[in-house]
Amino acid sequence: MKSQLKTGMLLCGGILGGSAAAQTEQPNILLVLSDDQSAFAVGCYGNGDIVTPNLDRFASEGVRFNRAYATSPQSVPSRASIMTGRSPVAVNMTRFNVTLARRFRAFPEYLREKGYYTGVAGRGYHLDGAVSGRVGRIKEVEQYYIDHGYKTFPERLDTCMIVADARKGACHGQINDQFRTFMARRDKDKPFFLQLSYSDPHHPYDAPKLHDPASLTLPEFYPDTQAVREYLAAYYDEIHRLDSDFGEVLQYLDDHGLAENTIVIFMGDNGGAQFMAKGTLYENGIKVPLLIRWPERIPAAVTDAVVSNVDLAATCLSAAGLPVPAEMEGENLLPLLTEGAEPEERYVYSVRSCHATNSLPEDTSVFDQMRCIVGERYKLIYNLLPGQPWVPVDFAKTEMFRELARMNESGQLAPRFGKLYFSPTRPMFELYDLETDPHEQRNLADDPALRSVRDDLILKLTYKMIEDEDFATLPHPKIYERRENLQ
Repeated sequence: MKSQLKTGMLLCGGILGGSAAAQTEQPNILLVLSDDQSAFAVGCYGNGDIVTPNLDRFASEGVRFNRAYATSPQSVPSRASIMTGRSPVAVNMTRFNVTLARRFRAFPEYLREKGYYTGVAGRGYHLDGAVSGRVGRIKEVEQYYIDHGYKTFPERLDTCMIVADARKGACHGQINDQFRTFMARRDKDKPFFLQLSYSDPHHPYDAPKLHDPASLTLPEFYPDTQAVREYLAAYYDEIHRLDSDFGEVLQYLDDHGLAENTIVIFMGDNGGAQFMAKGTLYENGIKVPLLIRWPERIPAAVTDAVVSNVDLAATCLSAAGLPVPAEMEGENLLPLLTEGAEPEERYVYSVRSCHATNSLPEDTSVFDQMRCIVGERYKLIYNLLPGQPWVPVDFAKTEMFRELARMNESGQLAPRFGKLYFSPTRPMFELYDLETDPHEQRNLADDPALRSVRDDLILKLTYKMIEDEDFATLPHPKIYERRENLQ
């Protein structure tokens, strides 16, 4: 699966290499994050069922990344990587009720030091202690965070505006109101950076109905029931609402003459609350939409390069003409974006850890431990709790999923779906050939012909976990050799 850049127009020469960056007017940077959106859920990614005209048009004007991965299938760890350019494990952000420690700097801080007006707006930015509803004695814990200096983002940025829960009905409009407030409040003599975080398409789904459940083409790993169709249609409805809100933001930039010198990045923070998605390390859990537009600086293109959300920090700093701190592990994507530079072979990593809960963990929806490594062709998943069954995040208690459970118990559910979603255990290692099996339906970890591939990925993952000082047990290949000798 060789990386390639398919370009609709050519750019003569690089624009931000070396000293040229410092001579270029610093661009505004608008980072737009959707909440729980898998890459498959956008029209420009080949989905003919979903209605996303603004995202599709935006993609045609910039670069669409076909293989962009999140460092976690969960919001808090993923967004920590976006802000720091580092693994969520390396910055101790693998659980929800934790704040980003002062010793770990967010890349907007570097922009602010060099003259940018910076801010976050929209749904809670997930980095300053997502406490509410997730621990006992909420008020006391919130106050402890404040009294002891754990909440740091109001000091790191010029403006912090939060919609604590914008998932109900018309409340979603508050996010674009905050965008306009930021734009009015900012220092007009400075370039700006803003992370604008939408709540859509996070579960529960409450957007106006638009998509017809009966007309949808279900992914091959979706059981075909009326309830499943309605659930997927409702997810698409959420994304259509998000698309409309995003269109308003783009129109604002056009109307105020800001579009030309504003880098707009649209990305999903992690996969949606769907099958084989959020809370898992399968493609729909960690492969997300990534679209980047910078008029007249970045040619319209589509790329299959393997990239990660950990790359955004280095890319934004480089676009602003700033050096990338040594501790940041992400790649600067500007050579790829501006020149179509062929990237070297790349491996990216993702982590599944604790999830939001207001009680002790009862199942793997709220407490699971997984790690994975993704290359150009193969992916390896390491399950640290193989003896525990998978339980979906956010929709385990829906009537849709309960119906599937009843069907499985009564023998009405096709065996392959029973194995996928109701197996009492999971394998320790999963190996997938993403070229021949993009939906990850055939685990090749036990295939003798791919033993060297499997062991090489296990070793690379081991090295990464060592570098990050990961708290999880290392997945050394000897684990597998011992298991095989016992068979």
